[in-house]
Amino acid sequence: MSVLSGSPQRFRDLRFNVRNSVMNGAYGTMATGIVSTFVPLYMLDALHANNQLIALLNSLPALSALLASVAGAFWVPRLSGYRPFSVVTFLLTRVSYLAMALVPWVSPTAATLVVEVNAAANFPQTLATLSWQALMAKLVPSALRENFFGRRNAIVTIVGLGGTILTGGVLQLFNPHAKGPYQAFLVLAFLLGMVEVWYLARHREPVAGERPRPLRWDTWMQLWRVGSFRQYVIMAAFFNFGWQISWPLFSIFQINTAHATGLWIGIFTIATQATEILTFRWWGKMAQRHGGLSVLGVSAMGISLVPLLTVLSTNMLYLTVVNLFSGLSLSGVTLLLFTELLNAAPSHERSGAIAFYNVILGGVAFVAPELGVFLLHVLHMEGAMLTSTIWRFAGGVLFITPALKRVRESRKERAA
Repeated sequence: MSVLSGSPQRFRDLRFNVRNSVMNGAYGTMATGIVSTFVPLYMLDALHANNQLIALLNSLPALSALLASVAGAFWVPRLSGYRPFSVVTFLLTRVSYLAMALVPWVSPTAATLVVEVNAAANFPQTLATLSWQALMAKLVPSALRENFFGRRNAIVTIVGLGGTILTGGVLQLFNPHAKGPYQAFLVLAFLLGMVEVWYLARHREPVAGERPRPLRWDTWMQLWRVGSFRQYVIMAAFFNFGWQISWPLFSIFQINTAHATGLWIGIFTIATQATEILTFRWWGKMAQRHGGLSVLGVSAMGISLVPLLTVLSTNMLYLTVVNLFSGLSLSGVTLLLFTELLNAAPSHERSGAIAFYNVILGGVAFVAPELGVFLLHVLHMEGAMLTSTIWRFAGGVLFITPALKRVRESRKERAA
């Protein structure tokens, strides 16, 4: 109960923000789910993009995110309030969905322009994420975060399934090479994004007691000297590199090799999200019981098997089962990467620490997909996916290492 201590108004604001955060997340998940799931299909089937463009669809937004993270590192900490900035930047990002829908009408090289619009949109998206993370850290007490985000992720994922089911089912009714259905759903994603932004604007952010301290270059050096934060950034960067190597490969394998239609792409996403829904809160409880880093390591090792399992067969039912398995561990990874970042970040420089983390991961996210496509040409699909599996597994082991070290030290103390 101590985490809820304070004035009745503070408690009412917390409940109000929790409700609006869930609604904001629900509409946002439906919007981003449509885009992230079906834009690769839009690119490959309707706009006839090549493998290199699919790699750029993953890596160029990461470069944009890297630049935005550097800018945000010096901008976001200067904000006296995070909500207005989050609203504006999320709004700009969702407008990009409408732009991607209009691209085939304004450019003969539509596939290339979609990649460019998607990359440009990731600049405000990254700034939005930085300020939203800082806002959530400000609004949700640390003792409630794992439980809250576990519950929130489960609810918004359930709602997000509706958008995926609708999109995949309707796309199945049309010629897979037709542009119109994809354009219509991108417009729908834009409208859902507008509702998402409205709920974000409703959050009640307390007025800052004092002006935030501006971030200086030496602030990052000071953050790097914080051992627990430095260790987490290194572990997360290593794991994310192996994780993201295979991101463009999944789309290429499912669409070009397994010849999955829009309906099957939707089913794969639904399968992943269904098991995520069932396990979000379980991962949160396990983290509270056994420690976040240890449980993050277990979930990371679980997700390491997915690239290898994927290339074993092109059977659609088999790939659906693989995606069911993927969701079991993916929920733990997505939940705990964020909550452990907040736990590792020094409280007095949290926004700067989040920005620093995002700069590092932005660089990783730019290089890793390009390496994945390079490995595809050199090692073929099976070798590239195996590389991702081994790298992901090693990253999971890294997360567990600090806990194992503490256990060994504890045993030595008891033996002494």
